[in-house]
Amino acid sequence: MVVSKTKDISADGVCLDTAAWFPIGTRMSIALIDPHTGAAMELIGDVVREATKKNWTLGLVVIEPPPEWQTLVAAAAAENAPYEKKSKRLRVLVIGDEHRQRGAMALYVTSGWDVLFASDESSVLEALTDITLDAVIAELDTSDPRLVELMRTAKRVQPGARRIVRGQGESSDDLVHRFIDRDAGLAPLLDAVTAPSL
Repeated sequence: MVVSKTKDISADGVCLDTAAWFPIGTRMSIALIDPHTGAAMELIGDVVREATKKNWTLGLVVIEPPPEWQTLVAAAAAENAPYEKKSKRLRVLVIGDEHRQRGAMALYVTSGWDVLFASDESSVLEALTDITLDAVIAELDTSDPRLVELMRTAKRVQPGARRIVRGQGESSDDLVHRFIDRDAGLAPLLDAVTAPSL
C-alpha cells in the first residue's frame, strides 16, 4: 500500500507524485479521493511510466474508468492544474502490521505526504536503501521485539530521517526521536516529523 499525491489526470490516465517504484505493466488498484466532493473513487490502472529517483512520477493508464472519472477530469481541466504543489513533499516510511496500517490509513491520506508502508524487515530495508526519507514511523507497540532492531536499521541506513513511534513509551538513547500517542491525530505527528534533530 502506498499513499501518493495526484499530480495530473486526463481522460486516459493519471500521474502520481510518489516515492514508490512499480515496473511497467504492473496492474494496480487505485483509491482516488475527489477533491470537489470528498467521495472515493476506485480505479484500475496499468503502469506505463516508472517512478525513478530523478523524477518520482508514476504514470498509469486507466482501465475502463467509471462514468464519474470524466466528470473529475473535466473539473480538473477547468481549474488550471489543481493538483500542483510547489512546496517539498515529505517522504515517510510507515512500519507496522497490516491491521495497524489500515487503521492509520485515513491519518496518512490526509497528511499530504508520500507514504510507503512496510510490514517486514526486507521491505523496510528495501525502502530505506532506495528512497531518501524524511521520517520513519513505527506503528508498533513499544513491547514489540521488532521495534528496536528496525529503528537501529533506520538510524544506520538513514541517520537524517526522524524516527518516530506512534504508541506509549520512552527511550533513554537517541534510537527514537519521539513517541506519540496513537490517538493524538495529525498535528503532533506533523510536529514530530518536521522538528529539527537535537
